[in-house]
Amino acid sequence: MIYKTLINSIILLSFSLTANAQSQARFITVASTTSTEQSGLFRHLLPAYERKTGVQVRVVALGTGQALDMARRGDADVVFVHAKSAEEKFIAEGYGVK
Repeated sequence: MIYKTLINSIILLSFSLTANAQSQARFITVASTTSTEQSGLFRHLLPAYERKTGVQVRVVALGTGQALDMARRGDADVVFVHAKSAEEKFIAEGYGVK
């Protein structure tokens, strides 16, 4: 159930990000912690997501701070991290929506 919710969240976000990118290649960049990437979660979820949406996903595995910095620079569309205080600060600074 968590996987389905996660895929649906990514789908909604990618549609909002790619709605105006009709002439460009359709992809999103995910900045993720290395542990999430190494867990196999993305290898499991992303093929179904890409088939369903036609949007390719590029995962960049980094530490939490680096992933959030990448998003702050506008170089990531989605961030997967697991440091609640850093996530809350990121949102409070106006960089994220959820």
